[in-house]
Amino acid sequence: MRHLRKLFLVALSALSLVVLGSATVLAHDDHKIVQFSSMTPVTGAAVGAVNDRGLVGGGKAWVIESGTGSVSQDGHVVVSVTGLVIPDLGNVNPLPTLKAIVSCITQHHVIVNVSTGLFNATSAGDSTIDDTVALPRHCGHAIVFVTSPGGAWFAMSNPNEDEQSDD
Repeated sequence: MRHLRKLFLVALSALSLVVLGSATVLAHDDHKIVQFSSMTPVTGAAVGAVNDRGLVGGGKAWVIESGTGSVSQDGHVVVSVTGLVIPDLGNVNPLPTLKAIVSCITQHHVIVNVSTGLFNATSAGDSTIDDTVALPRHCGHAIVFVTSPGGAWFAMSNPNEDEQSDD
């Protein structure tokens, strides 16, 4: 009987650790600093111009079919774009790689831009970026940009309607 009681306590302890670990993972997944289901391409006056986050718009107008993604508090960035192309080039993406830049405003009102690594992109303008970046301790009003390897932006995240602007 004593052996059975010890076995029960060990099993209960192990189960508690599994449940606690699962709760931690679930809580971690909910801590998004930005999540978006659409993106706006660089067009018009933004082409070739420096925006308020210090990034230069691409040298030509772009269009995008769809763009979704998120950034978690631990810096995990996931962005998926479809049909990010230049109409003037026959609806083609001329770049074999793209990256994402997460632009934050710190609690001291300083803009901090951090980049992912480079990820493959098709000539049809499809790419999935999945990387982890070192975010500043406070990353408020985050915007995600899809950019060239050199940092010229082609599309930027649109906030979801249910997002709060005071991160």
